[in-house]
Amino acid sequence: MRDSVFILEATIDALGCNIDEFPISKSSIQRIRTEKRKELAENIKIDFQNKIPDVVTSHSDGKLLSALSARKSKEERLPIVISYGLKEQLIAVPRLDNSTGKEQAQAFWKAILD
Repeated sequence: MRDSVFILEATIDALGCNIDEFPISKSSIQRIRTEKRKELAENIKIDFQNKIPDVVTSHSDGKLLSALSARKSKEERLPIVISYGLKEQLIAVPRLDNSTGKEQAQAFWKAILD
């Protein structure tokens, strides 16, 4: 993240602009990146929904993965993939409280409806 600040400052300076006129900080860069990722994800989702055929094949397989919130913790995840023709699309990787069939079915259904 710190490198991003230095690169932006160098670019603004090289373009002959005043660095003080631009809000450059690690937090503003992180906030803008998060916003842009959300926009991009939403555009990908809309594009995918517009192009999906009437018949698809869905795949899911529960996995015990490293938790995103804790370093040495594991959590159950259910990657859900839809394939059609030669294309595949990961549509969700919901976290499961437990790995029962009911929990997996509910997470799968919710992901399909989204």
